[in-house]
Amino acid sequence: MRPARLPEKLDRLTVLTKPGVRGFPDVDAAQALLAQTMRRDRVRGDVLDLSAMGGLIGALDSVKLRAVEGSAAALKVLHAAGLDAHPAIPGDPLTGRWPERARTVCVVLAGDRGNAYAEAQVAWAHACTPPGGTLYIAGDRDKGFDRYVRAAGKAFGSGETIARDGGMRVAKLVRRPGPTPPQPDPETFEAFGVSVVGLPGVFSAAKPDKATTLMLGALDSLNLDSLDVLDLGCGTGIIGAWAARRGANVTLVDGDLQSVRSAQATLAASGLTGEAIHSDVDAALGDRTFDVILTNPPFHVGRGVVLDVAREFIAAAARRLRPGGTVHLVANEPLPYEADLGVIGPVRETLREGGFKVLSVTRA
Repeated sequence: MRPARLPEKLDRLTVLTKPGVRGFPDVDAAQALLAQTMRRDRVRGDVLDLSAMGGLIGALDSVKLRAVEGSAAALKVLHAAGLDAHPAIPGDPLTGRWPERARTVCVVLAGDRGNAYAEAQVAWAHACTPPGGTLYIAGDRDKGFDRYVRAAGKAFGSGETIARDGGMRVAKLVRRPGPTPPQPDPETFEAFGVSVVGLPGVFSAAKPDKATTLMLGALDSLNLDSLDVLDLGCGTGIIGAWAARRGANVTLVDGDLQSVRSAQATLAASGLTGEAIHSDVDAALGDRTFDVILTNPPFHVGRGVVLDVAREFIAAAARRLRPGGTVHLVANEPLPYEADLGVIGPVRETLREGGFKVLSVTRA
């Protein structure tokens, strides 16, 4: 955890960050423009931030932040900064946490997570903004911002883009009374003997990704019966559910709360048992260790390539693997994970195909 690098216009503010927080080691560019815009507008009092990240909006003078986040890494940073952050995903009701709605709401659209996720964010923001209240919405022009603002304008009734910086945009909308748009439906598909439920924005929500497909194919003969298996960075839960179908006792973890909810839904839809846990890498696992660890680690956080997160995954696997246990990892061919995995034992290349490699390492 470290202070985030801030743009010059915000250099008098201080905010923390860590691997896994959008924008690391900087702050997210859209959130930075959002903070500049809200400071220019002299926003004050209670502000509900539905994408709080490291809490930059709360660093503004006279703002009392209601921080909401689905990222376990960001929640850790927010708590370290003394903020009572609330874990939630688009569509979750917040009246139990804050019975009286804030008059000002803000959100950074994660257009890189797909149309359905941005639409879910817009619908959620509408539900959380009281009639007459103001929504500040930020995002990337190249990730569909203008389209999402037009959709938000239909629901809110008024609004326009008020700030631009490079490709980043901020719009300001005032809500009129009216119905909230519905949340998008999840994607569903069948693969590897399991029924997958992909909530909006979850990696590979509509079909199995190529890397996971290659890894599960390469491990088809693996005997997992009665073994304790960790699906590290579970996404939709397809890998953990595949292991559970083979008789394993499975634990699934992900730093993204939306992914954890997807994994829980996948296990339920497949009639399988297992525990899906919201965790910043392995922080929430207590003293658990495992016979087998399966992972397709992320190397993107938001718009950036961040290998720090994958390296945290490998370090966690080293901590959690029992003697005689094996880690199986799939990655893009160029990614240099062999040296990190080598601290566990000799690394074997189980498969190299289609631009991907499956690496396996067993602890002596």
